[in-house]
Amino acid sequence: MSPKHQQSILFKGIYQFEDPSGILIAAKTPPAGTADLYSGTRIIVKANQSALFIYKGQIAEVLSEGAHSVKTENFPLLTRLANWQFGFESPLQAEIWFFSNAVFSGRRWGTTQPIIYDFPEYPAVPIRAYGIYNIVVRDSQKVFMTLVGNRVHYDISELDSLIQAQITELLPKTLSAVPNLESLNKSQAAVSKELLAVVNKAIGQYGVELLSLQVIAMMPSQEVIQALGDKVAMNIIGDKREYLIYKAANSLLSTHPGGEKGSSDSMQLMMGLMLGQSILDHREKERVFIASDNDSKNALADKSQACPKCSGVIAANDKFCSSCGAKLR
Repeated sequence: MSPKHQQSILFKGIYQFEDPSGILIAAKTPPAGTADLYSGTRIIVKANQSALFIYKGQIAEVLSEGAHSVKTENFPLLTRLANWQFGFESPLQAEIWFFSNAVFSGRRWGTTQPIIYDFPEYPAVPIRAYGIYNIVVRDSQKVFMTLVGNRVHYDISELDSLIQAQITELLPKTLSAVPNLESLNKSQAAVSKELLAVVNKAIGQYGVELLSLQVIAMMPSQEVIQALGDKVAMNIIGDKREYLIYKAANSLLSTHPGGEKGSSDSMQLMMGLMLGQSILDHREKERVFIASDNDSKNALADKSQACPKCSGVIAANDKFCSSCGAKLR
């Protein structure tokens, strides 16, 4: 037996994993090659961790938190796969994968492109949304089989991409919790609850779970927001024509915000006077029309009389009542 091999048997080895960055979900130890396992080799699985033995591409053992010594009685499946039942002196080469079972909190998500959604009163409205979520590994075996692949480590940024895609795909289905476009922000809690449920159902096959998901904001495009603002302003002002004149005046003022001197001032003053005169003319016409209408009603009321038989309304010069046919004179 060579001195080098004797030294390896005496040392036997301790395998454990630390992640100062806090971003790794799974990592192979050592990163290159395989671990040399002797009878008595110790595997230290720390708090919020789990570990897998991978032997010849198969998951041989799953380790929970604690210190584990490699012995035939401690690892029955690995013993059977590696034919350890008669003892072993030379090292067994296997992969050791450590998994973080800690909560990855405050992960951000958002729609990179607007989602087109049909509201009852407004079809094809572009909606953007963003928020945060907390996620944890529930089944390290599923994570290894479905997500890790041939990597030597798997970090949270790669899982973020998966969750982002699932949220973007499923968000339109949960917008049914929004009764109308005006209630978009009020419905964030309801959408968050629905979205959490449907996303967890979709990602359960990967061995991970969202502990919480929050929609921080949902908003339509800037053009839709402007249109809704115009609708509210028009309802407040009450007259569409006056609102349009008001908008034109604001647009005129915004053209020269600093009040530039020169010929533009004269033009701006003239247009302002024209707008003001237009409003006054409009209001005067309304006043004259209302007054004329009231005069007509009053004149009609003065000339009308009541039928002495049926009390129906008759004109002053009527000879017969139009209601009962009675002769008046």
